[in-house]
Parts: sequence; structure tokens; C-alpha cells
Amino acid sequence: MNNYYEKLKVIKAQVETYLREIFKVHGYELLLELEHYNLLSNPNNCIETSTATGFIMEEFIISKLEIYTRDHNGKDELKIQRLRGQSTGNSSYDCYAIYEDIYVMINIKIQKEGAVNNAVSAINILHNDYVRTNPAQEKAFLVLKTMYHFGASSKDAQRKILVNGIHGYFLEEIDFSFGHQQDHRNWSANFSANSGRLLVSDNWRRTHLLNESDISYKRTKAFIESIYNQGD
Repeated sequence: MNNYYEKLKVIKAQVETYLREIFKVHGYELLLELEHYNLLSNPNNCIETSTATGFIMEEFIISKLEIYTRDHNGKDELKIQRLRGQSTGNSSYDCYAIYEDIYVMINIKIQKEGAVNNAVSAINILHNDYVRTNPAQEKAFLVLKTMYHFGASSKDAQRKILVNGIHGYFLEEIDFSFGHQQDHRNWSANFSANSGRLLVSDNWRRTHLLNESDISYKRTKAFIESIYNQGD
């Protein structure tokens, strides 16, 4: 039995349960309101066609997870905390928890129905967080994805964000020995392939899974190091 992966399964189950409970309280419907005005009430609003919803939902999820787990003991119940003193734009993850000896990095992803969001993180930032920072610390990287669409509430007919479902996966479950996928975003004058974001689609992930016995922080650390060196 792979003790490390058994811990990862416990972590994933707990985080997904917490998030489902948070959405359940709201009936899986989120009203986007400012000064008592529903920003989605006009069908021609500028919110739905922008990236604003993703940022708003990320902040909602991070804040709610932190509040929901505030009184957890951090042992048998995960205590999730947001990053402090650091912009999430300069980090590969949004919040974290510590489970026994594992530092759990949680990357919140939002995906609109009919759209695709396969990006994990810029490779250079992921490499810094996962490989360079505290290399002796055993880590795990959880991608936690929420799917949504816009529509009229079945309760009050108001136009809202309607949550379709959630699912998560660990980078440690993926076999990158046969390559990886990435985009080629670049924000500097000198092109660097490592500024591109690591991409993991659901189909690609399902066909590149490691055997459970092979899943480890050390293996994934080596994969990320290799991906980084290829773009250096």
C-alpha cells in the first residue's frame, strides 16, 4: 500500500466535501450583488462575457474554505488557509493545508460550462513553489475545479451563477514521463518557454495516470524539474 497516496485520497475527499457543503448551503446558486443590486439581472451585462466571474468565484471559494475550516484541528480535519503576504498571481496555488507531514498546495480553478480551463500554473512559478521552495518538505498539489453556468434560479427566478459540480485531482497522479502539454504565454521581452502554463486536460490526464504504487512527491518533483529544464 502506498501510504503517501492514501493520505492524498483522504485530503481530496475532505476538501471536496467541504466545498460541496459550502455550495449546498447556498443551494448551488450564487447571487452576484453589489449595493443590493443583482449585477446579472440585465441579460446584456458585461460580467458574463468577461473573466471577472472566475476571479470572484475564486475569492469566494478561498474565503469560504478558510472560514469553514477555521476551527478544525488540522489533524483529522483539514484546516485550509490562504496565502499571506504574497499575490496569488505570483504563486502556483491559492491556499494550503498541512496534513500530517504533507504540505498541501490547493489551486482553485473555475470553468464555465462549454468553455475549457486546462491551465494549472506558469511552469517557472510551479517549479519555484514545488521544487525550489523547501525541497525537503513533502508536498502535494491539488487542482480543485468548480464548473458553473449562468441562469435563472429555480427558487426565485433571479439570474445567478449556478454551480454544476466540482472535482479535484493531484498532479502527483499524473505520469509526465512521456511529455507534457503547455501554452506559450510570455510576459517579458525575452521569450521563455517556462513562462507558459502547464496544461492538463481531463482526457489527457486520464490517459497519463501513474500506477498507485508509483505516486510520490519525489517522482512529481523530478517530473517538474525535467519540464522546467526542457524550457530553460
